[in-house]
Amino acid sequence: MLVPIDNATDPRIDVFQGLRDKALRQRLESLDGDLAGLFIAEGDIVINRAIAAGYKLRSVLVDAKRNQPLPKEFDDVDVFAAQEQVLEHIAGYHSYRGALGCFYRKDVHTLDELISDASLKSLVIVEGINNPTNLGTIMRCAAGLDIDALLLSPDSIDPLSRRCCRVSMGEGFTIPYAWLTDTADGVAAVTHAGIEVLAMTPNRDATNIDALEYATDDRVAVMLGAEGPGLTETAMSMATRRVRIPMSGSSDSLNVGNAAAVAFYALRQARKL
Repeated sequence: MLVPIDNATDPRIDVFQGLRDKALRQRLESLDGDLAGLFIAEGDIVINRAIAAGYKLRSVLVDAKRNQPLPKEFDDVDVFAAQEQVLEHIAGYHSYRGALGCFYRKDVHTLDELISDASLKSLVIVEGINNPTNLGTIMRCAAGLDIDALLLSPDSIDPLSRRCCRVSMGEGFTIPYAWLTDTADGVAAVTHAGIEVLAMTPNRDATNIDALEYATDDRVAVMLGAEGPGLTETAMSMATRRVRIPMSGSSDSLNVGNAAAVAFYALRQARKL
């Protein structure tokens, strides 16, 4: 049902408020926040991929001047058609991509569920990745380069945050993920499950990533740290081994999103040897 909206404070669109304030939105969508259990997907492509991944659509906000036909998936929910000033207040006109979909979250997997699933051969562990662009990039690379699951440290950003979803173009919706309650304990549990953990580092004494060799059934996790500081020494000490991407010139490392792409591709190639 199409519902006209001409006031940014209309309570019917409360779920879309605060999108321009990252900290506020994180509080609203936290476990005890007013919008717990919900997340926002931006753009028709991202919305359609969320639906395809099994997320249930709650409501949609669109530009009242929209010319494109509404997807049939919008038929069973309220579609709020907002005036330009309303969209500017909520999302920022220039960053708005035609539609905002509010979804119900699904139950999140536990660490034990993912590491006990022998079909998940390639995993990624992120520590302290709190930049949504970086995590979104990692998720998009993971989806395209055969990574089967994502494990997040407690201080990493929500993988369903609006910008993460937008940067990943919704590709990450199909990747199961779990939160670690403690990074060191979580990595220890991963290695105890027989999964080799590769800590990515620029240190020259680490193993060159092109030297990796694995059988098809070997289970391996790539562990990535935040842009700048990288992995903590605690996380590094819990890994099976340290791995580096050989660099040329004066560069010592890549952006973590780019490093993820190289590492995931190298892991996939290592299984072909």
